[in-house]
Amino acid sequence: MHRPHDCVALVARTHWLVSGAIVVSIGLLRWITAKFPLEFSAWTYGITGGLGVLYGLAGTLVWFGLWGGRLLSRVCGLLYLARPSLGSFLWEIMDSEEFRRHFARSRRGQE
Repeated sequence: MHRPHDCVALVARTHWLVSGAIVVSIGLLRWITAKFPLEFSAWTYGITGGLGVLYGLAGTLVWFGLWGGRLLSRVCGLLYLARPSLGSFLWEIMDSEEFRRHFARSRRGQE
């Protein structure tokens, strides 16, 4: 598989960075709260871990141009809209023809 275009790679890497930040946050939260009489339930760690997996999956699907990547990227991109300078930029990339072609090329290769 060849490396995707820079705009596609940027979106995928952004999702992967968010996924990594979530996973590091889980570990950091666990480490900090272990010293205090404060405890989070397994449900909390499960939801947060699920979000980390979701963002990691979105980045992987976008990178390889696989089915569901565009939709999952949009869903994950909602978080970035809280920072307009980043969110709007990534949203414009996801609207670009080059981004759409990346997924169309992948579908043609599967047929």
